[in-house]
Amino acid sequence: MESITVSSTGAVKDLFEDASVSTTINSVLPPELLATVFDDLYRNIKESLPFPLPYDKALKHSDRHPLLDCMLVCRRWWNIVQASPFYWTVAMVGVTSEDRSGPGQEGLINAQNYLDKSGSLPLHLTIAPEYVSDSGFMLQILKKHVGRVEILNIISGEIDDRSIPLHHLDQLLRLPFLSLKRLQLDELQVDISTPEMDLPLRIDLDAPHLHQLFYHLYVIISPTPSRLSLLSISGSDDEWIEPPAVRRQIELPELVELRITESDPGSILSMFATPVLQVLIVRCEYTSNKVPGKLPEYPHLRDLQWSDVGHDATFELVLQQSPNLRRYANYVIGREENIHLGQLTDPPSVFERRGGIDSIKWPSLEEVLLDCALCDSLLKLVDLVPTIKRIRVLKDPSDLGDPITEAELLAELRQKVDFALWLYPWSNV
Repeated sequence: MESITVSSTGAVKDLFEDASVSTTINSVLPPELLATVFDDLYRNIKESLPFPLPYDKALKHSDRHPLLDCMLVCRRWWNIVQASPFYWTVAMVGVTSEDRSGPGQEGLINAQNYLDKSGSLPLHLTIAPEYVSDSGFMLQILKKHVGRVEILNIISGEIDDRSIPLHHLDQLLRLPFLSLKRLQLDELQVDISTPEMDLPLRIDLDAPHLHQLFYHLYVIISPTPSRLSLLSISGSDDEWIEPPAVRRQIELPELVELRITESDPGSILSMFATPVLQVLIVRCEYTSNKVPGKLPEYPHLRDLQWSDVGHDATFELVLQQSPNLRRYANYVIGREENIHLGQLTDPPSVFERRGGIDSIKWPSLEEVLLDCALCDSLLKLVDLVPTIKRIRVLKDPSDLGDPITEAELLAELRQKVDFALWLYPWSNV
């Protein structure tokens, strides 16, 4: 960031050289200090943008420049912002106001000028391609700047009457993203009338520094070479993950965390080779349709979060292939507020499998988090897996079983492990 500050203060110095002496803030504050304040303001706004970026957040940011309040103080401050490339490094293309009238030629020219103002600095770019009236012109604009894009959000406003031609999406994703570190690809409305092109696209992404990828699986993206550490996949049609769409397994040698949302986990896990995977999160409203014939061992997997929607053979296969697992949750941590505890009446599916709880080869777990469970089952689990140190249950066991019995068993359980209800802190912390 030092180079950015220098460039900003350099622009400010030029603007202040001819300033007349007065008692205004411009005469009191040295130009370097004023530029430092602007730099900090813009940097904080830039870093506060979430990733992935929801459309409503992008829309709020696109309505006005982050430093507009400063720009309106006086002409000199306006000129400072206009002249400093750093203050133009968060750009939006196609993100429209509430009327959803996508930008025409003039709007794209304005976007081009905005990008040009950022000079050669790294870019944080957001595109809503469904609302761009001229996708070809948009691609021409992006080709000039794509090599310095570090964060790219390709987002959808979820409006049915707008779409992007499939071949334009294909061209966009085949650009050389030589500096890209984070990529978000929403589920877009895609026009598939292009002859000889079908979904899903299989794209070997030219993004050698890409570390985080969030995308909806109507496009199969394989960064080459892959340095992904975090991959999040949502929504898929199982037939797209079958040959010839995939054709070969995708190697992700540095992937540490894999998130699967509303996609068949068996198909996804079969599609990727993840030798160093440490965190696996599966959030789905249905069990696996296609159970893999086999899965590799996951020797580095430490954290498994898998939404419990019934007996799932893929889940049990993953559990058996994770000898060093330390934490297991039958829900996704951080989404507890979305769980309807009043509707929970059944014990965890893993406790109800044929053969009973002791028919599973349990790894050496240290922490178990469950949406609901009876204390007698938890005591059995602790006896089977003596390495368990902490157990959290979201729903009070006394709401499932006899309150007196559950209270007695809970007292016994607390003598063996650290126990917490709902989101209350661990008692021994």
